[in-house]
Parts: sequence; C-alpha cells; structure tokens
Amino acid sequence: MARIVSLWRSPEIDVYRFDHPVEHEDQAYEEVAGAFRASFVEEGTFDLHIGESRWRVAAGDVMLSYPGMRFRAGFQGKGFNDTCLSVTYLASRQDGFDPEQRWAKSGRPVLPASNRLRYLRWGLRRAIESSAPMFAEYCATEIFRSDSGGKPAPLFSERKFCWYAERVHHVRERIDAEYADAMTVSELARGVGMSMFHFTRVFIELMGVPPHRYLLETRLKAARAMLRQGRSVTETCFACGFNNLSHFSRSFARRYGEAPSRLFA
Repeated sequence: MARIVSLWRSPEIDVYRFDHPVEHEDQAYEEVAGAFRASFVEEGTFDLHIGESRWRVAAGDVMLSYPGMRFRAGFQGKGFNDTCLSVTYLASRQDGFDPEQRWAKSGRPVLPASNRLRYLRWGLRRAIESSAPMFAEYCATEIFRSDSGGKPAPLFSERKFCWYAERVHHVRERIDAEYADAMTVSELARGVGMSMFHFTRVFIELMGVPPHRYLLETRLKAARAMLRQGRSVTETCFACGFNNLSHFSRSFARRYGEAPSRLFA
C-alpha cells in the first residue's frame, strides 16, 4: 500500500507527500480520480495510461487529475519508485472551479518540467516549513490555473534555480508588504544583486508575470479589500500606491469588470 503523509491542510486545499515504502508489494493499478489534484513528481518515474494514450511521468513533471478521470498507473523495473508532493483542491465544487471542463478537454494530464513548476513546488515546501499559509495558498492557486501550453524554457541548474528562487521570493515578499511604496524594477533588481534585464527575465520565468504586473495585481487586490471595508475611492487609490485616480479607476475596472465606486457604494 502506498504511504501518504499529510503536510498541511486548510478547508480549501490539502497538501501531502505520497510515496511507496520498501515493503510495498507493487502492482499496476487502475483508478478513477475523485478530485482536482496536482502531483509534483519529486523523485522516480511511473507510467500513466489514459485510454489509448501513455505518458512516462518523471521527476519535475506534474500529473493533473480531475473528478471522473479514469487512469492506470504502472511502472518499469521492480516496482513503483516515485515520490510525489500532491495538492488536492478540496473546495473546487463550492468555488465552481473549471465549469467549462478545460482540464478534461485539454488532453494534457501531464505538465512537463519547467522552472515555473519548480518554483511553485519550492514555494509549497517553503510555505509549509515556515508556516506561511497565504504563500501555500498562492502556490496552490497558481498550479491550478497554470497554463500547460507552450514549450518550457530550458531548466536552470539546481544551484542556479535555488539562487534565483530565493531572490524572487524576497522580492515577492517585499512587494506584498510594501506595495503602497514607490518602487521600480531596477531598484528591486539591485536589492537582490541582479541587473534589471536579467532579474525581469528570471522573475517572469518563475512567477509567470513580469514584476510590474505582479505589483499592479497586488495593489488592485489590496484596493478591492479596502473598498469592501468602506474606504473611499480616493483614499484607497493613494493608500495602494496609485498616483492618479483616473488610472486607478481604469485599471480596477479592467481587472474586476466594474468601477471601484460600485464597491464603495
């Protein structure tokens, strides 16, 4: 029997490690998934069969499953040797996740290894180790909305990836805490010992968006929370780092589909 070790759980997501103890008597098995799940393969390999299609899933890849997905897992050699860090979306039904069934229609149950996926796995582990639930939720949310299309860029070496991940994480934490302050990409890059162009490329590779876009999204999320608390549009605009009321209103409307005054009212 496979071994499951719970790592962190909230009403929305469940994070656990899945592996096979030495005494496990291996045999291929067939299963129907009961939830939306993303499994980061940390070590080993296994074979995934869905209908007539087959994938060899290896370290760095992510297997995606959705409710009702029938699949068969097998192995080559003496038995299963994979270790996975898995995330289950417990609240998918309440949240109305994937009503258009994009996961089922995509025909891509395996995301190939990429620096972006490595960062999300790194972030989950860091969040659990440091008891940072908001960061864990961020990483989980990102994997469930991750775009599986396109060819991944070449993987960084392990040493280089760890160096980059620490610096991107530091900048992300700074933006989350100081979003109301004036900041530039060049300043953020200098703060972690990188050039602006190199830092921007690495940030996009790991975070999926450029630094200025992440800053804008952070400011807009904070603004929506303030407006819901009853703060005025003008007060919210400047409290969140926007210097122009018209620019703030246009950005907010593009992001949330309604003017900020609607929330304040």
